[in-house]
Amino acid sequence: MLGYILYGDGPKGPELGDCQLSGGSFVTLMMGRRSRPNGPLALYRARQGARLLREAGVRSAVFPVDFPYTALFIRQGILPIDTLPLRRAMAAPLTRRRLEAAGCQPTQAVVAVSGERAVREVTECAKALALSYRYVLLSVRGGAESFARTLRREYGISLLLDPSPDQLDRADALVLFTPRTDLALNNPILYTLYPGGEAGRGRLPLCLPPALAAQTETNCDQEQLAAALYSMGALPLETLLAEIPG
Repeated sequence: MLGYILYGDGPKGPELGDCQLSGGSFVTLMMGRRSRPNGPLALYRARQGARLLREAGVRSAVFPVDFPYTALFIRQGILPIDTLPLRRAMAAPLTRRRLEAAGCQPTQAVVAVSGERAVREVTECAKALALSYRYVLLSVRGGAESFARTLRREYGISLLLDPSPDQLDRADALVLFTPRTDLALNNPILYTLYPGGEAGRGRLPLCLPPALAAQTETNCDQEQLAAALYSMGALPLETLLAEIPG
């Protein structure tokens, strides 16, 4: 079960409830905004709210963007919704869209994918791109050869393995699943899909459909909500992709 924290005009003490958003069910926690959010009473009530969520079986929640108790809730075992899985799922289709918009031809564009290992998210991205583009570079530390053989056997397509940093820098699109300090990161299309990567140039944005966004509070973290609804199956990837500007 996922939580949804409401922080604004509300009761003195934290109160649990429930809500449905776009077919997704949440346990809600209403917490009233305090003039002294770091005062002893406010901190006591914040700990009480975190405990209520935990006792309701919640371990991840949509947090408000101005929530002063995020660190406290994390210490109590309630984590903000992780948006990284959704960003990674969107990487291949958004890369294709941007390459098409730039006029890059499937037989000429060079696309690069880099990760620590050939884990599922990395290989799925590389496979999706290799099915559309002739030149796909894959840079991982292990497991690439087996994956490349499978692609060649099942689809008749080839990957360029172990590309040099210069080859990665010259790619039209670069999708990074782990940080690379040896690259310039000046590629025309760049996505940095690792913890902390959402803060830089390679950030992949997330947007809710306008009708749903209008139902949320002004301080709701809409990217977390999008990731939560996607994880529940309440919002399909195609719907979320449609909201991202080209």
